[in-house]
Amino acid sequence: MSVTLSRQKGFSMVEVLLAMMLLVVVVMALSGYHRALAARYAALSQYRQLWHHAWNQSQISTLTLPPGWQVSRGQTTQSGCVSITVTLISPMGRQGALTRLHCPVSR
Repeated sequence: MSVTLSRQKGFSMVEVLLAMMLLVVVVMALSGYHRALAARYAALSQYRQLWHHAWNQSQISTLTLPPGWQVSRGQTTQSGCVSITVTLISPMGRQGALTRLHCPVSR
């Protein structure tokens, strides 16, 4: 072995390529994990919005819905109580239904 080769410092080409491959695999795995977390967060956020709007629509007096939301609301009265059934469809197609019973407080 010559003197110049024995004094070389640093990593070999094989070590550098293996390190780069490992880095690529780790980054790809983390990006897939991030994508899955983001999709789950979006679904959970839409789920919470759906029930928030359903609760608001099941009140005696309702609020207006944001654009893109569809609502079907039915109301019946029996024995002084009002039953309100609401079915909502979000802009992304998620559907939810809620029924609430409103009865006057007797003293």
